[in-house]
Amino acid sequence: MPDHDDAVTYRVRQVAAPGDLDWHRDDAGILVFTGTCPVCHGPSELPLLDVAPGTVPKPWGGGKQRDSGERRMHCECPITHPRNPEEFEGCGAWWPVKVPAPGPGTP
Repeated sequence: MPDHDDAVTYRVRQVAAPGDLDWHRDDAGILVFTGTCPVCHGPSELPLLDVAPGTVPKPWGGGKQRDSGERRMHCECPITHPRNPEEFEGCGAWWPVKVPAPGPGTP
């Protein structure tokens, strides 16, 4: 894995999902995606509290929207990248992740 690139300029942008994208359930049963940011090579983790065992997806938006099962995973590296107006962590990159359908073989 390449070293983290601290010099990457902050820019909000969609990128392809990282090659090491993976998911597991933690000890509490929460679905957690992990992967390395494809832009700055920082570690990222996305716990999805809304798909924890026993929860029911809420049809926000008046019940007319369907949950596509897709979420955005953002770079969460511990670096404030140059030109980050909010001075929070991450380089601004994000990529879509697909929540696995429940069923046989799904932990």
